[in-house]
Amino acid sequence: MIIIGERVNATRKRIREALVNKDRDLIASEIAMQDAAGAHWIDLNAGTGSGTTQQEMDDICWIIDIALSCTEKNLVLDSADPVILNHAAAHVDGRRPWMLNSINGELTGKTKEIIDLASTHQVPLIALAMDAEGIPATTEKRTDICMAIMEECKSRGMSEQQVFFDPLVLPIATDTKQALVTFSTIAHIKKHLPKAKTTLGLSNVSHGLKKRSLVNGSFLIAAACYGLDSAICDPTRKSVQRALIMGDLLSDRDRYCRKFSRAVRQGLFNEG
Repeated sequence: MIIIGERVNATRKRIREALVNKDRDLIASEIAMQDAAGAHWIDLNAGTGSGTTQQEMDDICWIIDIALSCTEKNLVLDSADPVILNHAAAHVDGRRPWMLNSINGELTGKTKEIIDLASTHQVPLIALAMDAEGIPATTEKRTDICMAIMEECKSRGMSEQQVFFDPLVLPIATDTKQALVTFSTIAHIKKHLPKAKTTLGLSNVSHGLKKRSLVNGSFLIAAACYGLDSAICDPTRKSVQRALIMGDLLSDRDRYCRKFSRAVRQGLFNEG
C-alpha cells in the first residue's frame, strides 16, 4: 500500500497557526513523524481558505523548503488552484519527485491546466470521482467520471499509470451504504482502468461516529481487499499502521506474510 501522509494541511488549526507564525519546527516535526511512520509521500497543503493567492504561493514554497530539508520522501503538491500548483511545481521540480493533488471531473479550463502541468512534467496526478454536480451516489456514475477524466488525461499526454483515482468516501453515519459504494467503485476502476491506481482520504468514512480509529482501520482493510493501491491518511496512528499491515496481508500483497510477522515481532499488535 502506498501511504500518503496527510498531516501537513492548513485546514488543520495546528498547521494554519504554524503558517501564520512561521513555526518551522512544528512543520518539520509533522513531516518527520510521518516519514518515521512509513509514509511514502508527504502531502503539502498551504490553503487556509482566508489568505490571498500570493500568500498561499509563498506559504507552499516555505513548506516545500522545510520538507526538502527534513525528509527524503516524495512530495504531494495539494491545491485545486492551477496558479498555486504551477508556482509550487516550479519551486520543487528537479529537487525531489512530486505529484499533484487534485482534479475532478469538471473538465473546465482550470482542470485542464492542472492536467497539462502534470503532463508537462510527467508526474502522477490524483483525480476525484466527482464533477460539477458533486459526488455521485452510485458506483456507475463515479466510474463514468473516472473514465472521462482518463480520456482527457490521455488526450493531453498522460498515461493510465500516472493517474491515482480517488473513488471518494462519504460518512457512513449519514448513509450506511456509502462504504459499499466506495468499495464497488474501487473494483470498477480496477476493472475498467487496470493500469491506473486508486487512493482515498481515509478519515472521511468515520465522520460523526465514535471509535473513529476502529472504523477507519476496518474500512482500510476492506478497501485493500477490493484493490485499493494507496491511502491518504495519518500514518502516525497505530490503528492505521495495523490496518495497513492487515490490508496487505489479506489482499495477497504480503509475500510469505513477512511484513505481518515482522510487525508482530516489533510489537505493533500488542495491546494498547
